[in-house]
Amino acid sequence: MLWQYNSNTKVELNRTYPVQPNNMPINDLVQAILSFDKVAIFGDYDVDGICSSLILKKALDRLGIKNIIRLPERSEGYGLKPEHIHELKQKGFDTILTVDNGITAFDAAEEAEKLGVKLIITDHHEPKNVLPKAYKVFNPKLYKDTYKEYAGAGVAFLIARELLKVKDVPVTVDMIELAGLATVADVVPLDSNNWYIARKGLEYIRKSPVKGIKEILRIADRKPEEVNGFDLGWIIAPRINACSRLKSPVLGLNLLLNGTGIERIEELNQERLKLVKEYVEHIKDNDNKFLMYIFKNCPKGIIGLIAGRVSETYQKPVLIGTLQYEQVTASVRTYGEFDLLQAFEYASKHLDVVYGGHKAACGVSFNIRDAKRLQETLNRYIEANPIEQEINLLDGVLLKKPALEELQSFDNFEPFGYKNPEPAFLIDGTVTDIKETMKWRMLTINNEFNVFVNETYNIGDSIKLVVRPYINGNYVSYKVFDEKPEIV
Repeated sequence: MLWQYNSNTKVELNRTYPVQPNNMPINDLVQAILSFDKVAIFGDYDVDGICSSLILKKALDRLGIKNIIRLPERSEGYGLKPEHIHELKQKGFDTILTVDNGITAFDAAEEAEKLGVKLIITDHHEPKNVLPKAYKVFNPKLYKDTYKEYAGAGVAFLIARELLKVKDVPVTVDMIELAGLATVADVVPLDSNNWYIARKGLEYIRKSPVKGIKEILRIADRKPEEVNGFDLGWIIAPRINACSRLKSPVLGLNLLLNGTGIERIEELNQERLKLVKEYVEHIKDNDNKFLMYIFKNCPKGIIGLIAGRVSETYQKPVLIGTLQYEQVTASVRTYGEFDLLQAFEYASKHLDVVYGGHKAACGVSFNIRDAKRLQETLNRYIEANPIEQEINLLDGVLLKKPALEELQSFDNFEPFGYKNPEPAFLIDGTVTDIKETMKWRMLTINNEFNVFVNETYNIGDSIKLVVRPYINGNYVSYKVFDEKPEIV
């Protein structure tokens, strides 16, 4: 891994998160929503989509606007479709409000117009050059000179706050918790406005988590007051996502809304872990610069997890697909600074491929007969556009074991996540002692640092490690990020 050298010699994080103004025309959208007495909320099946839906439901409930939430199943695919317009119209809803989707729902928007349905699109995904012909469209990425990187739940929270402000009603703690959780879980940059939302959500979760989050923490044996960014992204979110990956997002919705069903959800979570492990073990690296694996009837809900795991292992972009009736549905994960959307825009000019999402993670579909051509096209694109390794930032250099009080101050910068990484410090020294068993190997470096490692060393070896010091009970321990760092 590449690391940018920082010559600081103290355990000291120097990070700021200035909040940027929201220069977006949101009042017109708010007034439109307030003019309706009945609204159908159409969300997505992941944590962000579920939390977004719940935030706006809670706001509409407080305003006395009748509403329902409709979440698509994985089998239906992502996003609002014409059949959803018909379904909700038949249920008596002439107004549909999307959250965390819709910015490319062109067919659905046309169908809504035909049926006289008012379609209000709120989204955070990348818009195309042309927008759907909806009644209202709101996406921070459409406006200049404003913060654009919100999760879907961040966008929903902004709308909910403005809706309630018009009626002089405050937002509720649970809305902030849901927005904070989804902001971390959806892997948007944790900077500026996003960090503020995530931080406030974390603080409220620590004090009084909503029922569903409390249930997850209970079954995971975690105390609310000790929750951090890792818990949000790797303990809480995966259990909610497991619902739609293997069963139905409605289970996750009911958990967060009512606190019900945690035992069944934990069963699904364990099944998810087992399945992902089994599929990953079938994948081997090869000479392709863009790794593609297509399985028959692999559950759609876990292909993104498999792609992410394999991308980290082999350090290249990865496409994992599942084949049904000659059609491949795939999830793609990037590596380094490689932009997936640009790669698939190039590919779409050479063959029939449908794609959408973010530059680091996207969904793709194509016919199996085009798989070989797609592989060749992506390889050719990478040859012309080599992958740039991400440069990771060092927060300082450790010359001595930090004090517990110093490490306690790190909590001020939680939750850590994308673009707000865990503190990383360089240890540069000599191996002065080694202790090992069949299961672990611990080095003493400079007679000062005791660190568990994977590589083999000898006493007297020079060594560089990038670590994160943390409090383990009443002791200082070290999480090793990189045993062979390259300092640039």
